Amino acid sequence: MFEEETPPPTPPSPPLFSRERLILIGALVFLFFSLGLTFFFTPNLSTPPIPPTSTPGLLEPSDIALITPTDSGMVGMIPTPTDLASAYPSPVTSNTPTSGYPFLDATATSQAALATASALESPTSSSSAYPIVEPEGTPPTQPTLRPSPTIPPTLTPAPIPTRMPQPTMSPAPTMPPAPTAPPTPTKSVVAADSPVSTAIPADPKEPPPTRTPTPVLPTQVPADVVQGNVHWQTGQSPITLRRDVQIPPGAELVIEPGVEVRLDPGVSIYVDGGRLLVMGTAQQPVRFVGSTRARWSGIFGRPGSFIVMEHAQISGGGAGGTLMAVESGSLTLRNTRITENGGGVLVNDSPLEVKDSEIAGNDVPFGAALDASYSLGTNVTLHRNRIAGNRLSEGAPMVRIANQSSFSALLLDLAGNLVRGGAPNLQLLTNGPIQGNVTCNSLVGDGLGFGLRTQTIQVAPNGQPPFAQLNVSQNLMDEHIPPIDPVYLKYGLGRAATSEVLLDMRNNWWGDASGPYEPDANPEGRGDSVGSNILFEPWLTAAPSCTPPR
Repeated sequence: MFEEETPPPTPPSPPLFSRERLILIGALVFLFFSLGLTFFFTPNLSTPPIPPTSTPGLLEPSDIALITPTDSGMVGMIPTPTDLASAYPSPVTSNTPTSGYPFLDATATSQAALATASALESPTSSSSAYPIVEPEGTPPTQPTLRPSPTIPPTLTPAPIPTRMPQPTMSPAPTMPPAPTAPPTPTKSVVAADSPVSTAIPADPKEPPPTRTPTPVLPTQVPADVVQGNVHWQTGQSPITLRRDVQIPPGAELVIEPGVEVRLDPGVSIYVDGGRLLVMGTAQQPVRFVGSTRARWSGIFGRPGSFIVMEHAQISGGGAGGTLMAVESGSLTLRNTRITENGGGVLVNDSPLEVKDSEIAGNDVPFGAALDASYSLGTNVTLHRNRIAGNRLSEGAPMVRIANQSSFSALLLDLAGNLVRGGAPNLQLLTNGPIQGNVTCNSLVGDGLGFGLRTQTIQVAPNGQPPFAQLNVSQNLMDEHIPPIDPVYLKYGLGRAATSEVLLDMRNNWWGDASGPYEPDANPEGRGDSVGSNILFEPWLTAAPSCTPPR
């Protein structure tokens, strides 16, 4: 019974190569194949040490063997130190391309090349971070590097520049030629304004880089300098000045009657410590005019200068906003007409004398038409002048005289002048004493006639005016614009005089026989008003005969 039973089937034997074994074998084959490729394409590791000029930790172009064809095939050739110095004069960083060849740049950025660079720093040390391992069966000869198919076997690398290559540009037509020889290391004397290069070439054989010299500009516009005693005569008229004229110390320029001086736009006459004498006559005045319709600059006196003008006519100047300016010198104007200019007359710390002259019809962009300022006190003389009709900036006075010293007295002699316009017509600024006479002047028009201002407290004993030696009398003050006030508008009363300190202004004409209007001291006055610090009584009941006509 049991013999007739069929024996159970024999289980099949497992396959010789299972799926897992095939994957494992494939992985091992790929691993050995990768290792073989790695050793096969390993660069030359027997390169001598890099010259000491290389930067540790950075791969230099000299770390890669140059490729040259030989009978036995492509073998690594190591360049000599002389070739390295000329071809690679300075180290490069890892962020900068090491050469102009793709296979060199790719090797410099690969992990294998970094390991090679570290090994080359200490080729004889057995404890290197990347020891040299030669594959089994390789003879103890110098490893070879299979050439890249993109590089011809006869190609010799060109010298690599020390800086990143720049695009070639054609020089501009006006650029000066580059120097043809490198600077010598020896010392030499160089002009103060000559550009000096401090760059040192990386290699004596390398030509210096192209460099454009810095242009040297003149410090000032060239001027014609007057030497000795020079006379401009009528036979030379008209005299045209194409550039500035300078009169230095010790020199003197005399302009004789009838000469016409024509100045180009922007041209000036500088009296730089010398003397300028303009000697015109009533029949033959000396004229200063522009050579074109554009304005010329002006006449300027620097410290130590001496300027005298008689019977002169000045027009068309003031391109910079000032027609005449004198600093620490001396200015005298007699029978001189200053009209149709673009600026006024400015005087600082210089004795000023203006007689029988006219300053009218000028455009003055800033300040007064006649502005004199002093820090140590001096003399100011204004006689029989007409200063009117000048276009001023808002609130600027027509004539301003300032004493900035708190201890030096300013001596004034102002008589017979017609000053029309400005706010005020005549303004005195002082920090100290003022002495002299302000008499027989006509101050008319605009917002204010006479104004006195001070930045320091001015007092005198027993309630007396502090400026006891200043005589302000026999003046005419009228026709000023009434302020916006019912009483002033009703009677047409303007402001004739104001002062910040007590001031004696008795015996003046205020425009009406009833005297000046003052709300408390003379409310019935119908002449132009005065401020509360003005002593005005008695006043004149008629215009003084010594004042010039309006």
